[in-house]
Amino acid sequence: MNQTLMRLYAVILVTGLSLSTIIQAESNNPSESMIEAEKLLTSLKIQAALDRSMSQMLDAQLQQSPSLLPYRDVMLSFFKKHMSYKTLKPDMVKLYSRAFTTNELREINAFYATDVGRKTIQKMPLLIGEAGRLGAMRVQKAMPELQSMIKAEAKRMGSGRR
Repeated sequence: MNQTLMRLYAVILVTGLSLSTIIQAESNNPSESMIEAEKLLTSLKIQAALDRSMSQMLDAQLQQSPSLLPYRDVMLSFFKKHMSYKTLKPDMVKLYSRAFTTNELREINAFYATDVGRKTIQKMPLLIGEAGRLGAMRVQKAMPELQSMIKAEAKRMGSGRR
C-alpha cells in the first residue's frame, strides 16, 4: 500500500503543479473577453464535465489500486477542494480568454446558443467516448501485431549490440 500511496501522491503533485503554473487569479474587474469566456464555460457545462471526470479519474485509480478503496471519500473530498470547478474556474476563464479574442468568444457563444450548437454540446462527449472505445477495440484486436513488432525490434537491438 505504501508504494500505491506514493504513486497517488505523485499523480496529485503533478496535477497540482500543472494547474498552479497555469495562471494566478484575475482582478475583480473582468474584461469583456473574460465575461464571454465564462459564458462559454457555462454553455459547455464544464462544471458537470469536471465533476464527472474527477469521479472517473478517482474510480480508475481505485481500480488499479484497490488497497486505496477505504480512502475513497477522503480522496474525493481532497479533489473537490482542490480541483473543483469553483477552484479552477478563474484559471479556466483566463485560459479561454487568452486562447480566443473577445469577438471569437462571442461567435462561439452565438453558435452554442443555436439548436445545432446545443446538440453539439450534448453529443460531443458521447462521440468522443465512443471514438475512444473504437480506438481501444482496434488496438486490442491488433495487439498480436504490436507484440510481434516489439519482439522483432528487441531481437534487432539485441543482435546489434554484440
